Amino acid sequence: MLGTYLPLLVLLHDLREAGVAYRMVIGLTPVLIEQLADRDINVRTLEYIDDQVTRAENDIRRFTEAPDQGRAELASFYVGSYRRLREAYRSRFGRDLVGAFADLAKTGHVEILTSAATHGYLPLLDGPSVEAQLRIGRRTSRRLIGLDPTGIWLPECAYAPGLEKVLAEHGITHFFTDAALLPGYARPAGDVARRRGQSELGRWPAHEERVQEATTGMAPSDVELLRPYYVADSDVVAIARHERVSSQVWSAFTGYPGDAQYREFHRKDTTSGLRYWRVTSVHKGLGEKEEYSPDQAAERARDHARHFVQVVRDEISGRSSDGRDPLLAVTFDSELFGHWWFEGVDWLGLVLRELTESDVRVATAAEYLEREPPNARVALSEGSWGKNNDHSTWLNEGTAWMWDELRRLARDMDGLRANPPRNDPFRERAARQAVRELLLAQSSDWPFLVTTGQAADYAVERFRSHAHRFHRALALAHSGDATEDEVELRSLELADNPFPDASIEDFRT
Repeated sequence: MLGTYLPLLVLLHDLREAGVAYRMVIGLTPVLIEQLADRDINVRTLEYIDDQVTRAENDIRRFTEAPDQGRAELASFYVGSYRRLREAYRSRFGRDLVGAFADLAKTGHVEILTSAATHGYLPLLDGPSVEAQLRIGRRTSRRLIGLDPTGIWLPECAYAPGLEKVLAEHGITHFFTDAALLPGYARPAGDVARRRGQSELGRWPAHEERVQEATTGMAPSDVELLRPYYVADSDVVAIARHERVSSQVWSAFTGYPGDAQYREFHRKDTTSGLRYWRVTSVHKGLGEKEEYSPDQAAERARDHARHFVQVVRDEISGRSSDGRDPLLAVTFDSELFGHWWFEGVDWLGLVLRELTESDVRVATAAEYLEREPPNARVALSEGSWGKNNDHSTWLNEGTAWMWDELRRLARDMDGLRANPPRNDPFRERAARQAVRELLLAQSSDWPFLVTTGQAADYAVERFRSHAHRFHRALALAHSGDATEDEVELRSLELADNPFPDASIEDFRT
């Protein structure tokens, strides 16, 4: 919240007040906005910001006494930044970051995407669970944001044939996808060749004949990256992210965040935990990093913003032979800006300003599609943004046990739906808690972290905790007693409290 969401909101509100006619699409997953709106989170956020201010103030004294004038000035820079963000959180946004995002959406500057409730990997989930993830996800976005999103960020960009029909049934009109899933798309040289992924759980029915009918008259070579397409024979639109332009930021070798002048994320002061070093060189060890200069970093951000805007202009110039505006979409994780890439929020603001002042027309996805709906269809390949563009980042030898367990939990949920608690408020509460725990166990984060090894032990612990709590809530839903079991159920509800309106009926197909 301190590194990304507060600076991002301050930027976007400032741009709007300055009359900059920017447009932007932001995906806010339902479980994230539940967290941002949580009372305890709001209290802890202020405590955290206060602590960061205190640490920076102590560093000013420590470095002044050292003496180390350079770091003392940088500590003063942090004090001013954190104080301004604290004031914005308290007064400007009234501790309501979800409301601050919604306000931008209501004026048309931002289009907010919904997602699956807990970012569940949809192609590998059973049918009722997919329904619940989408139903609860969209309802949560509606309840907390006050708007009805029609676009969705598919978790991990994971798609399988047939998903578009389910999305349509839930009021979704468009989603973003990886370009590698477009038929006939050739990845840029140097990228790993794509391999078609297959859903081992058999969630999506084969429908090749129907897709061939829907795409008759369109060869794979006709597919263009700079235009949206209806998916199969549905009215749901897929928008592919532009890989080459996105790589200006994402590339591990040439991406902007790795520039020598930007702040080094991985080295912290051993006393305060604050960061006082710059990247210097990706080939230098953390002990060899040189001192960070906000002014020099700001100058590089301006250079990179100008470069990025020129790359965008070059890419779409002369690309409207059919009279339609080309659509270039680039996608990034929100937490890249401010958190991982400290200068990223400033870079983004400069890009938005320059784009609106250039001959490039900026629009949200919904605006563009209303103005220029697709005139062609594609059959997307099954897959994701992950390695080889298949499901293997989430389903592999190291994570297969998780999916076996999720299948068992889903069968238990089916049994609860077949025999629900009736006229017993306590057991109905327990059933709702079982829903929450199943949704949380289905988060795509857990298998991803196991596969990448970034936090495997933590992911396994979280997954097993939610599975265990599901079993306890299920037992209480079947045979719990309010007199004897109230303390246990209350402890489960306090541990995991999102989606207050979740119900076992959300799993209906």
